[in-house]
Amino acid sequence: MAESEQVRNKSFIHQNPGRGEVFGGLFWLSLGALISVLLEVIYLGTRVTFPGGVSLAVPYTIVIAFLFNMVLTRTSMLWTDHWLAKFTPLMVWIAGFMALLVWSVVVGDQLIPNNIRTVLLLFAGFSGGIWPAVRGK
Repeated sequence: MAESEQVRNKSFIHQNPGRGEVFGGLFWLSLGALISVLLEVIYLGTRVTFPGGVSLAVPYTIVIAFLFNMVLTRTSMLWTDHWLAKFTPLMVWIAGFMALLVWSVVVGDQLIPNNIRTVLLLFAGFSGGIWPAVRGK
């Protein structure tokens, strides 16, 4: 094989994305964060009914919030090195959570239950979002 063919066959990793690419990447990650927080809040009150009528709360979305926000922050860290910009999806997730909290005051429909699961969801989402930056690479 000629040397030029060997160079052509090597994979190419784009190291310097433009501002538009960074903005687009962070936009899509933020949109994912908004959809995530909405679904996590909607399914926070999931209950499983066992034979005999016994019902048990299964707040699996708390774990999903931790893991998915971790993925969002790790992915945003691939797009930018700016200390604040890498937390854009987390800030959008928290803003969406707060907007859903205020929703009951504005409209009257309570989307987020008034119990400890709500606090755990907020804590899990926040800690999952900052974990990749605190832990390092």
